[in-house]
Amino acid sequence: MDPVQRILDESKGAIPTNSLTAIAILNNCEPAAVAAFAVNDGLQALAASLFSAIEVGESRTERPLACIRSRLVEVYRDLPPTSRTAKLIASAARLEEISEAAEEEGLVSIAAMLVEAEQEGEQ
Repeated sequence: MDPVQRILDESKGAIPTNSLTAIAILNNCEPAAVAAFAVNDGLQALAASLFSAIEVGESRTERPLACIRSRLVEVYRDLPPTSRTAKLIASAARLEEISEAAEEEGLVSIAAMLVEAEQEGEQ
């Protein structure tokens, strides 16, 4: 089993479900992004374990959508919790659904980022 996945699986019960770390994991963000969110969430042991696994090169292969998903988790923290867009990001909804909600809520920068990703073939 991939060491990064093993670390994430072993720490699931200790990660608050409403944390950026949990949302990043749900959105399949890159391990480095998950580790960075873990630092921000005060989950130093998890972050250290992930950074160690990454450093020795034992993490899963790069996924095209991971960058977009990481950026979505970053903007999530600035959205009101009642926002439909925020709720969709937190639940790892399809990018199309998130884009539609962002447009409806006037979140132009998020919608534009997702349109650009779609044009680049990141679906």
